[in-house]
Amino acid sequence: MRYLSRLFQPVITIPKNATLKNTEITCKSQKLLLECGLIRPTSSGLFAILPLARRALDKLESQIRLCIEEAGAQRVSLPSLTAASLWEKTGRLQAVGPELMKMEDRHGKKYLLAPTHEEALADLFADVGPLSYKQLPLLLYQISNKYRDEHRPKHGMLRAREFSMLDAYGAHDSMDSALQVYETVTEAYQRLFSRLHLQVHRVSAPSGDMGGSVSHEWQLPAAAGEDQLGVCENCQHATLDSGETCTQCGKTVQNVNSIEVGHTFILGTKYSSPLQAHHTPSSGPPEPIIMSCYGIGITRLLAASLEALSSEKSLRWPKPIAPYSICIIGPKASSREWQSHGWDAICRLHDTISHSTEYKNDIVVDDRHNLTIGKRLMMADRMGYPYIVVCGRSTQESPPKYEVYTSDAVSTTSVQLLTLDDLICFIGNGRNDQNKIKTNA
Repeated sequence: MRYLSRLFQPVITIPKNATLKNTEITCKSQKLLLECGLIRPTSSGLFAILPLARRALDKLESQIRLCIEEAGAQRVSLPSLTAASLWEKTGRLQAVGPELMKMEDRHGKKYLLAPTHEEALADLFADVGPLSYKQLPLLLYQISNKYRDEHRPKHGMLRAREFSMLDAYGAHDSMDSALQVYETVTEAYQRLFSRLHLQVHRVSAPSGDMGGSVSHEWQLPAAAGEDQLGVCENCQHATLDSGETCTQCGKTVQNVNSIEVGHTFILGTKYSSPLQAHHTPSSGPPEPIIMSCYGIGITRLLAASLEALSSEKSLRWPKPIAPYSICIIGPKASSREWQSHGWDAICRLHDTISHSTEYKNDIVVDDRHNLTIGKRLMMADRMGYPYIVVCGRSTQESPPKYEVYTSDAVSTTSVQLLTLDDLICFIGNGRNDQNKIKTNA
């Protein structure tokens, strides 16, 4: 059983009616993650990820692994340090320049902390190649920390110098193969964002320093976003170009701020050609591999989802990645409710939910029974647990009933009274009943 009092969660307590003048906090996700004790800055653009945020990231990584492996990808791990000479051969050492974190070892060999691994993968393909056309298409991925020397880090984990990222790389013997895999990964991305209940739009975008012939950004609308997205109110077609009418259906376009949470490319031979990454076709001499790549900023996606879903005062998570799915709040010690529904009853409730639903090991008990239910409920709602189960006055009824609070996007909280059997059914179904009492979070 997990006890809330044992969690390492250094909450920042702000006195009532206090005026904050911290200009470093520039968006609500950054503010909430800091104040709720989920992250801690170590220096400009660098953060310690604390246990609750780490749980959320672990869940998000699990969802992303499922997504990319559904598309046929195999996992690898590549060194964070990449030889600068590889980037020099592809021309990106100079093109990307100031954003690269560079270093030199004791022997004078130059390296960089890689923000992405196209060169490293092309070099790997060259080292083990030439690959046979029978081995292709090949899709490899990793999840690791990346580094970028941001000129002005801001918005917390939305623009940091160190960030977690999925990067996947395809090797193909033809453009047709590359396009086919590209669509397969696109469908996997769409399933991922659907599971997370996030309205992420795929939009055509310039390829920039990455190069290649096909490029799409994956954009999540959010007020703190630094990109501008035009979304059709009728067909939901989206573009990076702002406008008044949709080119697809002629209806009105709404211009919104958005955050790039992913990017996909067909790179062609931009990296394979200079780094000698070849494949042998069914006939003829070896040819450069056609490459594709796929990225999702994991820490950025976490922060962006909170930016899109949370209110100014309360965190709201995509349910699959909330640090804990259920928070149980028992009566205040020495209260009348505690006499009839005390610690033993709370433990039985925990065990029943754990064994009867999919949320085993995903429940936290607020064992701070010296605090009132109202105080603990307010703090639990601020944390955004998808289900908050309160053992209040109604537990004295026959049969006992529990107050069940469910959190929706942007601060709306619903509550209903349920018997234990109905509670198990409700949580087990993972959906809200239509007959709810609406209250403000």
